[in-house]
Amino acid sequence: MNKTETAVILKCHCGCAMLVAERIEWEDGEVDYNISVQDSRYDHNNATFWGRLKGAAKLLFGKPVHYSDIYLDEPQKFKDFAKQINELCEND
Repeated sequence: MNKTETAVILKCHCGCAMLVAERIEWEDGEVDYNISVQDSRYDHNNATFWGRLKGAAKLLFGKPVHYSDIYLDEPQKFKDFAKQINELCEND
């Protein structure tokens, strides 16, 4: 099935992470939205079987999971992003 994808992106001040809002419109008219935080850093310890097993063991025993945060140095950047998300939704 064919689809049309549109996305707006808000990058962190330092460029290490970004907030991505995607709109996917399928050829039958159905619309889906995806919102994700994407981290540009890659943890090389999780690239192997043992690294993944170690990460799973930490989760199993209640170790905290840390996610990237997005720091913005200018409030106008967030206002522009919110405006873009609103425009993304106006086509429904």
